[in-house]
Amino acid sequence: MFKNLSTVFLLLFGLFQSLNAQQTVKGTILDEKGNPIIAVNVILKGTGTGTVSDLDGKYNIQVPNENAVLEFSFIGYKSKSESVGNRSTIDVTLEEDAELLDEVVVSALGFTQKKDQMGSTYSTVATQDVVRSGETGLINGLAGKAAGVRVARSNGDPGAGSTIQIRGANTITGSSSPLVIVDGVPISNSTIYGNGNGGTDAGVSQQSRLNDINPADIESIQVLKGASAASLWGSRAANGVIVITTKKGKSGKPTISYTSSFSYDEINRRHPLQDKFGQGLNGIWSATASQSWGDKISARAGGPDDVITNRDRFEAIDGTIYYPVSKKNSQETFNESNFDAVFHNGHFLQNDLSISGGSDKSTFFFSLGNLSQDGIIRGSDYNRTTLRLNNQTFFTDWLSMTTRAAYTKTTSNRVQQSSNIDGLYLGLLRNSPDFDIRDYKGTYYNTAGQAFPNAHRAYRRHLGYPQPAYGNPIWITNDQKNTSDVNRFLMNAELNVDPLSWLKFTFRGGLDASTDNRVYFFPKLSAGAVNGELFQDDITENEFNFDAIAKGSFNLADGISMLATLGWNYNNQNRDLNYTSIVGFLVDYPQPITSLNTSNDASSVERIKRYVRSNRGYSVLNFNVKNQFFLNATATMEAASSVAGSFFYPSFDGAWQFTQLEGFKGNKILSFGKLRTSWGKVGVQPQPHRAQTLAEGGVVYSSYSDPLNSSQFGGGFRINNIQGNPNLRPEIKTETEVGLDLRFLNNKLGLTTTYYQNKIVDLLFNVSTAASTGFTSIYTNGGQMENRGIEFDIDYDLIKKKDFGLNIFGNWNNNRNKVIDILGVQSIDLTTQSISSRAVQGQPLGVLWGTRAVRDENGKYVLDKNGFPQQASTQGVIGNPNPDWRGALGLRANWKSLAINLLFEHSQGGDFAERTRFILRNFGTHADVGNEVTLSQDLKNSTGKVFPSGTTVRGNIFDFGAGPVLLDQAWYTGLGGGLGDGVINELAIADFTWTRLREVSLSYTLNTPAFRQKTKLSSVVFSLTGRNLWLKTDIVGIDPDTNQFGVSNGFGIEYFTNPGTRSVLFTLQITY
Repeated sequence: MFKNLSTVFLLLFGLFQSLNAQQTVKGTILDEKGNPIIAVNVILKGTGTGTVSDLDGKYNIQVPNENAVLEFSFIGYKSKSESVGNRSTIDVTLEEDAELLDEVVVSALGFTQKKDQMGSTYSTVATQDVVRSGETGLINGLAGKAAGVRVARSNGDPGAGSTIQIRGANTITGSSSPLVIVDGVPISNSTIYGNGNGGTDAGVSQQSRLNDINPADIESIQVLKGASAASLWGSRAANGVIVITTKKGKSGKPTISYTSSFSYDEINRRHPLQDKFGQGLNGIWSATASQSWGDKISARAGGPDDVITNRDRFEAIDGTIYYPVSKKNSQETFNESNFDAVFHNGHFLQNDLSISGGSDKSTFFFSLGNLSQDGIIRGSDYNRTTLRLNNQTFFTDWLSMTTRAAYTKTTSNRVQQSSNIDGLYLGLLRNSPDFDIRDYKGTYYNTAGQAFPNAHRAYRRHLGYPQPAYGNPIWITNDQKNTSDVNRFLMNAELNVDPLSWLKFTFRGGLDASTDNRVYFFPKLSAGAVNGELFQDDITENEFNFDAIAKGSFNLADGISMLATLGWNYNNQNRDLNYTSIVGFLVDYPQPITSLNTSNDASSVERIKRYVRSNRGYSVLNFNVKNQFFLNATATMEAASSVAGSFFYPSFDGAWQFTQLEGFKGNKILSFGKLRTSWGKVGVQPQPHRAQTLAEGGVVYSSYSDPLNSSQFGGGFRINNIQGNPNLRPEIKTETEVGLDLRFLNNKLGLTTTYYQNKIVDLLFNVSTAASTGFTSIYTNGGQMENRGIEFDIDYDLIKKKDFGLNIFGNWNNNRNKVIDILGVQSIDLTTQSISSRAVQGQPLGVLWGTRAVRDENGKYVLDKNGFPQQASTQGVIGNPNPDWRGALGLRANWKSLAINLLFEHSQGGDFAERTRFILRNFGTHADVGNEVTLSQDLKNSTGKVFPSGTTVRGNIFDFGAGPVLLDQAWYTGLGGGLGDGVINELAIADFTWTRLREVSLSYTLNTPAFRQKTKLSSVVFSLTGRNLWLKTDIVGIDPDTNQFGVSNGFGIEYFTNPGTRSVLFTLQITY
């Protein structure tokens, strides 16, 4: 018993002595200039215990005894170890590591490389700049931040998709979106358009899947522009590559960060409307007229309208009864109240929580984010919840594993737009100024007393006739539903094995799996669905990717080294699209219901499955000669299921750091100089399953072009009209670039310039075939296209002191595109509109095509006898939407705890089709046609009618070259306005130039020692951000930085597109 008690006593005594031996070590960490270094890792060697230095470079750590060793490390500095001994204060000075100070970028394979040793072009976008932009989507946050990268949103709807294009278009009919690599694994950035037709899904802006990633989870973003940098991805890399690395944990004390942002959003551009003239034609009011060329509203008698009470009527939900109007007396106008009925101030609330930490053996990063957004259009919303867990574990010195898992849940409701009689803007902007849309829903009673419940009033249908010509905008926002429910998982695991100091193996697998369940619901008596329609799209996407990579480093001779990489990749992409269509409801129900609510012959089900599998073998050789010359070569051999055979994609790039020469060393002006050049081949895969001629279900169409698939109710199958082509090849882009990188004044001023040119051959598109073949077209190779351009970047640390900093940065680029050959086809329509965006041989891709005016050899109008332009007999190119150049200029400044950031962006030149403005002149609602003029001389209108001097008329005076003429109803409802072939489309073309304040932010940081001591927090940051607060452009009524056609190669056209936004954000960030 006594022996046991003695043992316990000795153990307790030893523990006490151990605890008593604990001592505190503190100190300050400085650089060679005596400035404090923030966030230096201070680790107790051999343990996971550690801390980081604060903003004053100070640290404090508990050590067990005097034998302890502290390790100090920070990026850009040489690591240092200090034995504690009997010291309680250890001050450390860290030396800069010149090699580590070289900017590190992430390659196409997900490995880090030194930018100064590369011969191809990379652009790095700072993650904090994307987060600070206030954009809820990652793509939009990239706008203006990299030369040669064009970003255009579809519209301002919450969650709307955006187009991103690098160095111009590289394909005609394929996607121009770049490949996206996240943590070394490709993910989907697809924008899938579903089953809707003629005014349903086609009128909804779809989402970009890249927006599923929370920008707050991102550590770094690199844009690989050239073919050389991207060629390892073969036939998926022609459009460039965006490489994203997500955050990982850091050893030491856990860091907890919470960020909350609230935005106030409003419409940034409105179409100006006239409120002087009412519904009707020729100065006479009419309740059924589609246009507003009626009487002068202020000249009416005033008071209530005269009505007919013994005919049909409309009884609104609130009990108000509307009768046919026999005489319009009211002088009220409703443009503003109608606008306010469908638009309001939108907002979003975003909350992000992250926790990171770990030891020298294992680290983790965890994040949870939620975004809840109400759009500027009533009823539109977007909600996103993200969850991420990244872990890195070092089992031994030679074996480690990294796992990453992320989940995203998004739900949204969008609003119909564009060329679509159920579209919001079409119904709102064509609406006459003297029709009030607000009391819109109720029951229509015809003359016989028959009731039609759940009808809705709209202009042209004042009493809610069974089918309005255009949907009432409030019906569109309140009663129609366009929902999406997305679940997405991103998972990858990476095993690194380093058996020898010169040899490393990496095994990396990843899965991107998502479902998107969409519902498009049009109640009975909708404008485009008098009997009701329901479309349901269930979309499943899966992509599995696996890489096995071996890397070996070798010293070939004195000062000459080589890094060799050999790898194999397997990739499998599956897409399963299930479309259900219901046309004609048996029961009028205000919410989406099942297919039981229709007859068998009015419903159809369609399923489309797509599989693409590929195998790639690749190798990379990186040579370093005397740390001055660098040569990199890659070779990729790829076989894919979409084509027969294998295809080879090589690349080379070289860099010469000429400032390594003896004559440049120690130069106080030129700190760094590098000449570089690269060459490479990349491709675009053909659409899958086009090598064979396929069968399809027979399809018939209703009067509104809604598809009914006959195979679902007893019909048969038929051969597809497009002939299969077993000889398909990938589109091949070959690109050459040369560039110069310079840094001056001890690396304060950086300049980068690049010239590139590329040629794309074997372009893929459908070519018409002879009717005798039994097919209408064949999908084939044959076209050619080229791009060439210049890119320029500048970054200048004008002032860089402890309490004050001023940085100026900017980028500039131009791109010249030309379609060289499209196999003799006159043009390829990219958008199918009366003004269309097309591929035309000898022209830049996307030129605007439509009806033209007759011109002489000098380009001047050939006028008719009345002095007006005439329509040419043939259509042709009427504009080029491609800009002459684009650029951005920004500023970052900080003074003590206060910081300000500005970003201006400019696009110069190009042409833009203002189709909304053009047709609203025809409808008589645009402010352009709301003028009255008193003539000072006799004038003719387009019909030749003479209006004597002194006459006051509605219209505008204009001179086309033969003297002033009167532009009135005859002109605007004829050649000078509207759509179709009976107009002169080129009159709708405007200058595409614009300048905007893309972003401005102001922040204040609380992180003084006294604050941290009192609150136990690392920092608190308050920030105020403005987005798109200022815009200068000649384009009227719409933000030109939108694209009616969403994610497509057609652009530069606007037609009743939902408007963009400007925003103010308030953000609070707390870090512990």
